[in-house]
Amino acid sequence: MITTIDGFNFDIPPTESEIIALAQYHRKQLDEAMFHQEIHLGDYCLAQRKRVHDFTSQLDPQLKLLFYRIYDGELKRLADEDDLHPADAESGLSLFAIGIVLVVIAFILYFAFVRALMS
Repeated sequence: MITTIDGFNFDIPPTESEIIALAQYHRKQLDEAMFHQEIHLGDYCLAQRKRVHDFTSQLDPQLKLLFYRIYDGELKRLADEDDLHPADAESGLSLFAIGIVLVVIAFILYFAFVRALMS
């Protein structure tokens, strides 16, 4: 028995190469959809997942689990690392930088207000 999802023919049970090819195709479609204003990405991704769910609903529970493990694993492998927001940038400011800013503010306050009041 052969089933078709997005132009890909799947044997029952599906092979790993068929699942990986589908995941790569879905990722490619998502990348292309990001540049179209008329496409709502959430709805688009849900439609992709719905087609996959409809296919996997006819599989045995173990085959379904294996399918999703391969499909999701391939999507995670293909995920792009965001160059503009690297993971190490989430650590925030260093204590040294905060200390320098506080010292500069203290000098400004001293020369602007405290010295004027003392004179």
